[in-house]
Amino acid sequence: MKIKCSRVALHEAFSVAAMVVPQRTTIPAITNVKLSALQQGKAGGCVELACTDLEFGLTYRVPAEVKDEGTVVLPVARMAGILRESGDEEISIDSDGPLAHVRTSDSDFKVVGIDPAYFPTIPAFEDRGAVQIAIADLGDMIRKTQFAVSTEAVRYALTGQLLELRGKEIRVVASDGKRLAFIKNRASGKGEGKDVRVIVPTKTMNLLDKVFSDEDETVALNVEETQIRFRTKRAVIFSRLIEGNFPDYDAVIPTDRDKKIPLEREKFLSAVRKASLMTTDKARAVKFDFRKGKLILFTRAQDVGEARVEMPIAYSGEEIDVVFNPDYVADFLKASGEEAVELQLKDKTTAGLFRSGKEYLYVLMPLTVSL
Repeated sequence: MKIKCSRVALHEAFSVAAMVVPQRTTIPAITNVKLSALQQGKAGGCVELACTDLEFGLTYRVPAEVKDEGTVVLPVARMAGILRESGDEEISIDSDGPLAHVRTSDSDFKVVGIDPAYFPTIPAFEDRGAVQIAIADLGDMIRKTQFAVSTEAVRYALTGQLLELRGKEIRVVASDGKRLAFIKNRASGKGEGKDVRVIVPTKTMNLLDKVFSDEDETVALNVEETQIRFRTKRAVIFSRLIEGNFPDYDAVIPTDRDKKIPLEREKFLSAVRKASLMTTDKARAVKFDFRKGKLILFTRAQDVGEARVEMPIAYSGEEIDVVFNPDYVADFLKASGEEAVELQLKDKTTAGLFRSGKEYLYVLMPLTVSL
């Protein structure tokens, strides 16, 4: 192969590939990235990067001037370092078997790769049965739920995000058992296709969010048995799905909360952060005391001290207090992005329901500690 392309674009591609390539593995081949130089007629040429950890992976295309087609498989860390340290606008790569010559204006590298025959086969995207989803919808939904994903391997079904397509509606849900984030939207880019209910690994969703570009308006989605695939204009992502039963989230979302408290998001987030300064890793608890016209946040920790933070609120209902983990409250407030949110409560022992807009909900269990 013989190519010339933008160093910045290729570096971005290798940075994305580094999210896939495993740092530790017993299979040396998958610590590499396969580069394929492709001529595309009037559309010009491109260099396609392919990588996988055998559970998920991607192909990613970068526009390139292709003089000779071909394939070379190179170590991702070594190539990412070369691309990062070079300040040139363009970079050229020539390959002779497994050896690649990487040239910039002031440097010449000879990088030893491996035989492409040892690199795993990357599945192609199947257009048949694919569904189109507006990227503006999906990217926002990923970011607003991913913080609630469980990090405990024993709760395997909760270590990913539930992705549902119901007719013209798309839903994304995540939960770790202590909280649940839910968002739905009109799937404005959705074409004809069957309904979908799958659990997607969070690392796959994060990768998908990274490959969205300004040129993309929709992402194509295809589900086949135990695998899901996404396609944008420059990338294809494939991933094994998480097996298991995601909890019935409709049963978790409360509908009988009679105390509805409007809150200014930025001021509320600031108050939560202030109060959390006097908590500890072992005692992450803040009491939220809602009174007429004001909210008092209070916490106390042995050998640390205590904090009392007060802020005005537009609430005139029955007084109520509840104890939450301040980090969990802050996670939702940071993800919301709205000027105002609403907290709905019933009592201090049942879950609180945060609302941001019409379609973004967050269910949070209170803590049973005294402050």
